[in-house]
Amino acid sequence: MIRAFVLSSFGLLWLQAGQDPAKPPADEYKDRLAKLNDSLAEEHYKIGEYLFGTSMHRWARDEYRKTITISPDHEAARKRLGYAKKDAEWEIDPDAPVEIENKKKGDEAQKVKVEYDKRVEKLGTTLARQWVDLGTFCEKAKLASEAEAAWKMAVEFDPRQGDARKKLGYVRQGKDGPWLSKFESAIRKQMKEGIAKAPVGQPYKEQTDVEKDMGWKHEKRKSDHFLLEVQGKDQEWLKEEIKHGEHAYAMFHKLFDQKEELFQQPYNIIIVRDKSAHEQYVDKYHHGDATHREFVKKKCGGYGGYPRGEITLGQGANLHDFIVHMTAQELFETLAGGRRHWLHEGMAYHFSKTMLGTALAGCVNLAGTGSDKTAGRNYQNAEDWPLIIRTWIKEGKDPPILEVFKCHDLAEFSGEEVVKAWSLVDFLLTEHREKFMVFLSKIRGQKEEEDEKALQEVFGWSLDDFDVRWKTYARASY
Repeated sequence: MIRAFVLSSFGLLWLQAGQDPAKPPADEYKDRLAKLNDSLAEEHYKIGEYLFGTSMHRWARDEYRKTITISPDHEAARKRLGYAKKDAEWEIDPDAPVEIENKKKGDEAQKVKVEYDKRVEKLGTTLARQWVDLGTFCEKAKLASEAEAAWKMAVEFDPRQGDARKKLGYVRQGKDGPWLSKFESAIRKQMKEGIAKAPVGQPYKEQTDVEKDMGWKHEKRKSDHFLLEVQGKDQEWLKEEIKHGEHAYAMFHKLFDQKEELFQQPYNIIIVRDKSAHEQYVDKYHHGDATHREFVKKKCGGYGGYPRGEITLGQGANLHDFIVHMTAQELFETLAGGRRHWLHEGMAYHFSKTMLGTALAGCVNLAGTGSDKTAGRNYQNAEDWPLIIRTWIKEGKDPPILEVFKCHDLAEFSGEEVVKAWSLVDFLLTEHREKFMVFLSKIRGQKEEEDEKALQEVFGWSLDDFDVRWKTYARASY
């Protein structure tokens, strides 16, 4: 009774002093979150106003839409978008004068885009600090899930946010290297170091269909997921190629948490000795028109894909890069489907670059030879890619994300676009693996034209948002 009286007396004194009782932590969290979102909405509106002032109205409208998504009653943004309030509801005003197209083109538009990106990045840095502060409050208030969510938002807005990274268990790779989660750090280490322990298969004695059809005699080796046959090499050589394929196969399944086998039968890779044998193979098995057949002959290998592919051995000592690249690409095409070349090629290079540090194989012209749009710089040295990307972003010269994301014809996929595709995949895997997996499950079986909508649904990003977030990640990681 005495204790209750004392406590009630203290409460009375508190109220008499004009102070409100402290809110429960959950309510305080909601208030802080609301203020943070109001701040975010206002900043998007300010960026929209900058773009409006430069006559880049389409980009400005994107920012106004973000503003009202966060703060539906933001009056100024609503009016810029052509809304009017009627009976306490916002409705499109058909008589409102609105501008919807960008006025600047070419270099002038590019200058605005560079400044636009800088402003968005600066906003990200500011907001990231606010999300860290919110996470710290939640941690002290023992709101564990809310704290984790706040720190994840901080990293999303600014990948360089070290305080949030540490709270989430990330570890920096070297003094200036990327931040990696424990999972990502461990799996990258396994991808590099686990090849030596991978299965090597057994010699295969039965005559294959290709041997029978072509009258050739091959050295052959088979494992659970591969059947390799080669002209002019021995079993020890085949062991190494089988190991690279099996390790890439195992790592792919682990990376994407695949419990079922994605290859329903062993991947039969035929490795011919030279250009002449390659041409014989194409003449036998190519069923397309004569023009395409001649094109395939000139490629000197890589004809066909899973469940059977072919490559010319050439002058190289091994085919490690080709085996890893094609394994990852065929697995990913099984997982995601469609003609999503930025994903398929980007994932294949993620594997060959992570496992071997190379980017020698592929379905696109990385060498920069020829007379089409792929001609120009040689991008085959994967070690140069981070510096190339960093320079692109600094100068505002990276390939447009629309051309990368929506390319459905490999003949139109340039070397520089492939390099950006690799980095986009690297970003999604490193920073958003769980959402990335949801995105893949959503696009599987649907038309490629719906992918942009799926990106918005899963990540909450437009293509421009994706591009800006990727650039922020690349600046921080490369």
